Amino acid sequence: MEQDSIRIHFTSNREEIPGILNTCLEHVVERTKASPPSADTFSKVKWVITELLTNAVKHSGTGHCTLIIKVDDGMLILEKQDMGKPLSVSEQDTGNIFTWPIESFSGKLEFQIYHNGVDSLIVRSEQGNRANFYIEELEGMEMPALLIDTSEHFGLLIITKASDAFSYEYDLKTKVNRFISLFNLKKH
Repeated sequence: MEQDSIRIHFTSNREEIPGILNTCLEHVVERTKASPPSADTFSKVKWVITELLTNAVKHSGTGHCTLIIKVDDGMLILEKQDMGKPLSVSEQDTGNIFTWPIESFSGKLEFQIYHNGVDSLIVRSEQGNRANFYIEELEGMEMPALLIDTSEHFGLLIITKASDAFSYEYDLKTKVNRFISLFNLKKH
């Protein structure tokens, strides 16, 4: 294990989220002493950890996961690993469902999976086992869709909006899902 990383095991039990969250945040504080995140960034880190833990409870289909907290060259990396169900998202416009790894993948895949009236969550994939998430701001919407419908993808929107970069990888050999959130501590 690298000196600036820690592995925290979570049993995917909803009641344990507050305690695991506090443990994770303590490790973030300890590992970022040299370049501490701003209060705003620290709040975003808290949101991301909370959503990663909630994702483990609601969607992974497995009884445990591992959170890895790492600081490397001014980057805070939060990674959730599990051996549960691979990521599955539906294209908002067509309802087509994509599950990673994508079989017979060729080229580039990009589509909207959710919007709340203000922000649009876009998934892009250039490899059959990896997806990157992005936010595009929407204009001209009168009432945020969040007030009408909050989909299962709302947590992905929160993580993407809070992170400097957010991605998903499926390791074909080990069958491990990796959700990776990056924070550039040098720019905050």
